[in-house]
Amino acid sequence: MIGFLLIDKEKGATSFSCVSAVRKFFDTRKVGFVGTLDPLASGLMIVAVGEATKMISYLEGLDKTYETVIQLGATSSTCDGEGEIEKVENPKEPTLAEIEQILQNSFLGERMQIPPIHSAIQIDGRRAYNLARKGEDIVMKPRKVIFHEVDILDYKWPTLRVRLKVGSGTYVRSFAHDLGALLGCGGYVKELRRTHIANFSVSDARMLKEVESLKGEAVLPVEEVFSDWEQVELSMDQIAVLDNGGFIDFNVSGEGPFLGMLNGQCVGVLEKRENQLKYRRKFLLQEG
Repeated sequence: MIGFLLIDKEKGATSFSCVSAVRKFFDTRKVGFVGTLDPLASGLMIVAVGEATKMISYLEGLDKTYETVIQLGATSSTCDGEGEIEKVENPKEPTLAEIEQILQNSFLGERMQIPPIHSAIQIDGRRAYNLARKGEDIVMKPRKVIFHEVDILDYKWPTLRVRLKVGSGTYVRSFAHDLGALLGCGGYVKELRRTHIANFSVSDARMLKEVESLKGEAVLPVEEVFSDWEQVELSMDQIAVLDNGGFIDFNVSGEGPFLGMLNGQCVGVLEKRENQLKYRRKFLLQEG
C-alpha cells in the first residue's frame, strides 16, 4: 500500500498511538506522519503509508490552522490543562477590545516565541519534556515563528476561543501563555483542535475506526496529495535507466521536482539536471 491518510485524531490519543494503529491496519512498519499533536489536542494528521513515507519531507513546514479555547484567569505549568493549574488572584478581566488590540499588536506577522518546556524539542539530545519531568533546569531559546491570522471566535470571561493560522513550529500553548501574560490575567490552553494543514482539511479526514474498516479505500494516492506537481509519464525502458541511477532525456516546462508516473501510478520523485531527469526519490513498488 502506498499513499496518505487524513486522520482526525481523538483527544487523549497520542500521535504515535495513531501511527501504531495504522501499522497494524496495513501490516507494515513503514508509517510516518506530519506534525505531532499533543494528547490534549484533536484534529488533522497526515499519515503516510509505505513508500509514501519518502514524501513526508515535502509536507513538513506547511502552515497550520488551529482552533483553541483559552482559559483566562489562571496559569498552567505546562501551558495547558494537563499541568498544575494556579489561579491568578484578583485577575483583571480584559474587554474584547483590549484582547483584539493585543492580538493585533503582538501576534501578527513574524515574532519571537519561547517554546514551552514541556515540548518535544531536543536539548543536548534529550527531549525537553523528559528533562522537565525530572525537575531539571531548562532554558528554552526563543525561535522565530509567524502568525498569519488570529481571529477571535467567541469571548465570555474567562473563556476565549480563537482561530490561529500559523507557520510551522508555532506553539499554541506558548501563544496562550504569552497572551495571558500580556493581558495581565494569565492564560492556558484548555482545548485545542487542528483544522487544517495547508489546504488539507479535517472535514475530509476520517477517524481511526473508519480507517480500520475501509483500509485501502481510505488511502489517498501520492498524485492526489501532490496534485499541484507536474507529472511525467514514463516508459518501462526509461524506468530501467532511472532504476540504475541513470539520466533520461525529457522536455519538461517547470523546474521540479516532478512525479514520475507509470500507468497512472507514482513510481518516485524526479529532479531536473539541465534537460535530463533522474530519481530524487525512488519507490519500491509492490502489489496491494
